[in-house]
Amino acid sequence: MLDSDLKYSKVLSILTSVHSKSTINRILVIWLVFLIGQFSHQSYAQAKADSLSITVESGFYFSHKENFLPHYIQFGNYGEVDATDDSFVGGQGFYQTELWRKINFSAGASFRNDVLSSAFGRLDYGKIFLEIGRVRNEIGGLKNGLSTGSLAMSRNAIPIPKLSAGTNDYFDVPLTHGYFKLKGHMAHGWLEESRYISNAQLHQKSLHGLVDLSEELGLKVSSGIIHFAQFGGTSPQGDKQPSSFSDFIRVFFGSGIPNPDGTTAGESNAVGNHLGLTEIMIEKTIGDHYLTLNYQKPFEDQGGIQYVSLTDYLIGIDWQLPIKDKGIKRVYVEMMQSKWQGGPGVPDATSEIQTIEDNMGYDFGQRDDYYNNWLYRSGWTYYGQVIGNPLFLTHERTLNFFDPYPNYGVSIANNRIWAIHGGLEGALLEWLDFKGLFTYSRNFGTYSGLYEGRFEWNGIVNNPDFQYPFRPEQSQFYTLLEFTTKDLGKSGNTNINVHFAYDFGDMYNLFGMNVKFSYRIK
Repeated sequence: MLDSDLKYSKVLSILTSVHSKSTINRILVIWLVFLIGQFSHQSYAQAKADSLSITVESGFYFSHKENFLPHYIQFGNYGEVDATDDSFVGGQGFYQTELWRKINFSAGASFRNDVLSSAFGRLDYGKIFLEIGRVRNEIGGLKNGLSTGSLAMSRNAIPIPKLSAGTNDYFDVPLTHGYFKLKGHMAHGWLEESRYISNAQLHQKSLHGLVDLSEELGLKVSSGIIHFAQFGGTSPQGDKQPSSFSDFIRVFFGSGIPNPDGTTAGESNAVGNHLGLTEIMIEKTIGDHYLTLNYQKPFEDQGGIQYVSLTDYLIGIDWQLPIKDKGIKRVYVEMMQSKWQGGPGVPDATSEIQTIEDNMGYDFGQRDDYYNNWLYRSGWTYYGQVIGNPLFLTHERTLNFFDPYPNYGVSIANNRIWAIHGGLEGALLEWLDFKGLFTYSRNFGTYSGLYEGRFEWNGIVNNPDFQYPFRPEQSQFYTLLEFTTKDLGKSGNTNINVHFAYDFGDMYNLFGMNVKFSYRIK
């Protein structure tokens, strides 16, 4: 079960206490004022009247292995699914109104059993927003519900409580006649206490540009960068991590601080744990069909920031067919690779490894170790769930099917992956929708596991018979079939959702299902 601060009272406490984080809030407020001053002339979407919607739900899980659910039942649900639960009750609500002079206010919340997965308040003025709380959203990728998940922030983990400000859509750049547009955002979040660096903070920002030729060529091309950093907090040794205003500026620009003692009081190359992705999006209309290509390149440091890479990437192609009452409406194909990570050379010189020859002929600055960090050892997780793409497996998850083995100082035990994935959705009948997900992955673990440490050349180097769960590579299939009824009953407010999932391969074989009944109060 999750820690007690996921209970309702603790979340409400978080939401009402964020004003005490004055340093970061001041930055966000200044940035918001700047945005309003620059873009307040943009068009706005006005709420016509107050609106309130509430949905209540209940259901159950089934798996033939106790406390272990198939991939697509466990993951991609904003952390609400607990494998130790057999049944659940939940609900969500959303309220919206126009407050004053075109300023719209909205609020929402959602829960399942004892997990309050979202609770937020939001102000919108035209294309400018200010938001506080736990908010369900994806950052990066296509957000089509058919992907394995964004490499930045997917639908997998419980939303992190944040204060966010930015633009909710692209805005026209002056003097470009609508051909060039920009959007961006910045946020500050608070991570949980029960992690290796307790009470760490989260910095988050993005900037995207769009060339809009939709009227002339039916084409849109956009590109951008998304940056995250975990910083601050307290190490198990009691060292307070840098979190002053000047430290935040270093975090913002990805610069470091002197750390001659080699303690756990910071990092000299960059303050905190930095990661993110660059992405390119191409959207094309062909008659009644709409094609979208999304390319994501992850990075863990400045050296890894590239817009095009043939080594580590996620590329997805989305095909939306003309809307029909029945038949296939959307087809999606995706390929993901994260094996290279800059190469197998150690990241930095050590007392034993001083030269390229010592480093097995490789340059230093490799083994990017996606989603892991030597100091922020809980990695890119929140309450034990991967924040990014859930094909990256935690050490805890792998203990469901592997015999106990060392974690080698990292939280993500499998981040070197090659995967091919497909998804489709549509309608079998006018009242019955369907969705299918099919993923084949080859899993190679981590460099840390292969060489018994991120800064070591041991493991398979010294012992050809070295035992490691991901040696040889582990092939695995993840599959899902989902059926959803639409507007049953006299009132048309009742839906039934059924998932059938089957995972099979070298790691484990597991069948499971999930049934959910929901009722919408209009």
